[in-house]
Amino acid sequence: MTVKGLCVKLELMEDVPRVSGETRELRESGEIKRSRRGIILAIVILLILLFSLGATVVFIRQRTTFFGRAFIPSTSSGEVALENSYLFASPLSAQANSKEKIRITIFLLDSQGRGVYGKPVFLGQDERLETTAIQAVTDELGRAIFDVTAKVPAEYFIEARVDNQVLPQRVRVSFR
Repeated sequence: MTVKGLCVKLELMEDVPRVSGETRELRESGEIKRSRRGIILAIVILLILLFSLGATVVFIRQRTTFFGRAFIPSTSSGEVALENSYLFASPLSAQANSKEKIRITIFLLDSQGRGVYGKPVFLGQDERLETTAIQAVTDELGRAIFDVTAKVPAEYFIEARVDNQVLPQRVRVSFR
């Protein structure tokens, strides 16, 4: 390089503003602050997403039950209203071979139509019927369940009793 080339280079360098050490430090600290903010923001967003995912998993795994005004568990008065209680059979007929069963379901309800919990239920006994208590004490819905079979073909009227009172409704089943 010649002296003339060096002089031109020096003149060009004089036109370029010099960056002092303080300016460089300020610029670097601003960049560091911006990068720290970005990292903190990314961590906060990640934590929010993880929390949302965890809450979603918890809510999906839980059993959700909605109750209307007609059914609120464990608020029954405990008094059976015989006129609101009922029983039914399914199926209404079966073979009289002691193998086919007819399921008798009894619902004990209070005066507001809510199930009465914890009441023992008895079926009217005909010596020709074999009765099996599946659930002789009512559950939270007021439900008791029995299975009946017969060896002798006939039509039978089945009634239920609770607290030494007979439900007014009876059900007719047929074993053939």
